[in-house]
Amino acid sequence: MTSPDEPLDERDHAILAGVNEMWRRFDPMPVDLLDRVKFAIELETIDLEVMRASEVREPAAVRGDEQPRLITFDSETVTIMVGIKQNPDRSIRVDGWLTPAGCHPIELRTSTGPMTTMSDDEGRFVLDAVPSGLVQLIVRPNGSTRTVTTPSISL
Repeated sequence: MTSPDEPLDERDHAILAGVNEMWRRFDPMPVDLLDRVKFAIELETIDLEVMRASEVREPAAVRGDEQPRLITFDSETVTIMVGIKQNPDRSIRVDGWLTPAGCHPIELRTSTGPMTTMSDDEGRFVLDAVPSGLVQLIVRPNGSTRTVTTPSISL
């Protein structure tokens, strides 16, 4: 190509193919990137508030039972802390607490479909036998017109 207005020729295509191959070899696309993107855009509700992970704590190593991983998510309207622990059958148990406390509809989006529950009067909820993989927690606080969601996390 001698000017920017000319069409690409065989040499241009060969150079671009070489650059493409270099990036594929030295900085490949994450294997699960397409699944993550599809998972994120499948949300049915457009008017939602996305939370941010404000604290992720990995417990100190201890003998005996494995301690849960704790993650706290914050937004303007809701704070959620979840404990994530593997069950003996390799599924996951999610224990959660949210504020403001109260009975709120909770949905956990998983790769195999949604799981739903309600938080109790104190804002506590449990989802058991959650499959490993990408998940996203969705809360619909009572009295609010907004839906609140966590970013996708991998269990």
